[in-house]
Amino acid sequence: MSKWGELANWLYGDLRRDSGFWYSHTLWEIDGLTEEQLYWVPDPNSLCILWHVGHIAHRERTHIGRFLQGLKGELIPHRYEVFGPRWVSPGEIRESIDSVEDVLEWVAGVRDESRKFIASLSEEDFRKVPPTSEFEMSAAHWVLITVAHTALHIGKIQSLRAMVEGKKERPC
Repeated sequence: MSKWGELANWLYGDLRRDSGFWYSHTLWEIDGLTEEQLYWVPDPNSLCILWHVGHIAHRERTHIGRFLQGLKGELIPHRYEVFGPRWVSPGEIRESIDSVEDVLEWVAGVRDESRKFIASLSEEDFRKVPPTSEFEMSAAHWVLITVAHTALHIGKIQSLRAMVEGKKERPC
């Protein structure tokens, strides 16, 4: 791929509908898991699968919404701040959110908003540093950092899923 737009749209594409980077599909990775499995942890010091799912959306909303789009105000509803950059127990998550279904709808909505915004960018836009960007990074940098961050947490989700289902972890 020789163009930033093509690459970014592939990275945020929907693999089940068209084509895309399979390591960026959070909801696909948890398909079929029960609520209890989403909250399961191997020990009390671990983060649950649901935290990783919400965290991916939290960071995506920050990186794409705030740093690239320059959106202000409450980008992340208060009940989802439990998915921010601090360690949170499954109990704290249960107390903060309305329901798992609500979280999953929010996660899908965040991805949809990001996808639409990324699709609206021109090749020149990817090279520019938006005025709201932190660390003087271009739109392309933020898109790639966000995808790399997502992939890291997808790997953690896959590992936790293998444990909760009693299966061997998938090697890369």
